[in-house]
Amino acid sequence: MAETPVCPRPEASPEVPLGEAEIAAAAYAREITIPAECAPGVAANLALLARHLRTMRGEPA
Repeated sequence: MAETPVCPRPEASPEVPLGEAEIAAAAYAREITIPAECAPGVAANLALLARHLRTMRGEPA
């Protein structure tokens, strides 16, 4: 039976890239190409993910 992964402490969690420059840097670091027509959707999804992260940390959304 596989072990359940342990969630890292919130202070150890990487932040979600936000903004065009951060998203581009994160994509480049992972060798991912984000087509121009997809960039607005990627940015919106990352913003939503960041909001969920703040909520789960108990921070104001």
